[in-house]
Amino acid sequence: MTTRSGHSSALDWPDVAALLRRRNLRLTPQRRAVVAALSEFEGHVTATQLVERCTARDPHFVPSTVYRTLDLLQDLGLITHIHDADGHEEFQPAQEAPHAHLICRACGATREISGDELGDFVGQIHRRHHFDVDVSHLAIFGRCEVCGQS
Repeated sequence: MTTRSGHSSALDWPDVAALLRRRNLRLTPQRRAVVAALSEFEGHVTATQLVERCTARDPHFVPSTVYRTLDLLQDLGLITHIHDADGHEEFQPAQEAPHAHLICRACGATREISGDELGDFVGQIHRRHHFDVDVSHLAIFGRCEVCGQS
């Protein structure tokens, strides 16, 4: 998939179709509609936003299809999700480079940080607990600089 900014992301139509075929599934028109809607958003998107986009195009579109397709795309490793400051799930294309999210509890602003920035944290957890951290779902809550000053 290509985002509005023209950057290529992890969702690529031939890859989605091929991955589904390997599981004896098809890229149905409904699934294609969800993937197309995902491709129109840059960054994070909620399931509600996807439902709205799909039903705006096709009033007969079944909203549960969005949720089932999001689950399937996560199982295929094509998208990941985080929980925002209000606890709602937000989805984004899976990225090769690991990263985490800083989320301001006051204003809800989200900032991505690279996995490199988490190196010491991840390493320490591994050494102390013999646990490999998956930062793809890691969200760190706190207050951004602006909200911290007020």
